[in-house]
Amino acid sequence: MTVPAKIEMIDDSSCKEIKKNTQNINKPKENKNKIYYKDKAVVLTYHHISQNPFTLITIKSERFEKDVKMLIKEGFNVVSIEQLINAMQGKDVLPPNAVVITFDDGLESFYKYAFPVLKKYSVPALMSIITSRTENYKSFKEDIRPLNSVEIKEMYESGLVDIASHTHSSHDFIYINSKLKKGGKLAFKIYDIETKKIETDEEYIKRVTEDLNTSKEIIYKYIGKYPDILCFPFGHYGKRSIDAAKSCGFKYFITTQYGCNTYNSKSIIINRIRAGDNNLTSEKLKDNIIKCAKTVKKD
Repeated sequence: MTVPAKIEMIDDSSCKEIKKNTQNINKPKENKNKIYYKDKAVVLTYHHISQNPFTLITIKSERFEKDVKMLIKEGFNVVSIEQLINAMQGKDVLPPNAVVITFDDGLESFYKYAFPVLKKYSVPALMSIITSRTENYKSFKEDIRPLNSVEIKEMYESGLVDIASHTHSSHDFIYINSKLKKGGKLAFKIYDIETKKIETDEEYIKRVTEDLNTSKEIIYKYIGKYPDILCFPFGHYGKRSIDAAKSCGFKYFITTQYGCNTYNSKSIIINRIRAGDNNLTSEKLKDNIIKCAKTVKKD
């Protein structure tokens, strides 16, 4: 079985190249009266912002700003994805009540509505982009448009926004068996309904590594740095997809798996909770963050 050649690996320091001024962004000011948890971080998942929300995972810009104001007022410390990863590897500390803000899909609404809020309150965030869409800048649904390269570069160079891969063109569902069950294109082998055959292991590895390598090269073109964080589309993943991604140089993996992330866990898997649902309030989000951090994971 032949694995396609890897593209250039990034420096072993991984996330160190995030802009210098992010290192102490929103430097925590510990309030002993508001310590909900320590040595943990809860990662928040957002997708789309619109003044006319039309899906469950679309919120208004006012709601996002209210969330950020709540986090600051209630004693949470918004840290960068770099600080979280370093803490999970035992290389950095986490402030009490640590949270990380992430956005999926690389939509322009992030630049239009979220980025100004991040700048206003000096809080960092991670954006995971689908590079086939950012390379073809156009609206593909009402009020939804992908980011373009100029916007991505501006946000990255601000020191507030880091960029991860959400694949090149694998953010889709495919048939995965003869019963026509569907699954994420990155995580599963494709079942061809015409030939009634499923991809071989070799075909799967070739397809996935070509997709991820393409994504890495495009992100490098945008920001001058190869990403080592992959956000799994739909949260679908397994050993096969992780191994394929590792062969392309990815080191850390963002999921939709519920849970917090702990100091010195040595984990490469980043758990999250939903934050960008339009049926949530900022007050309920606060409760959900604390509940997640205090939930004891059962083996």
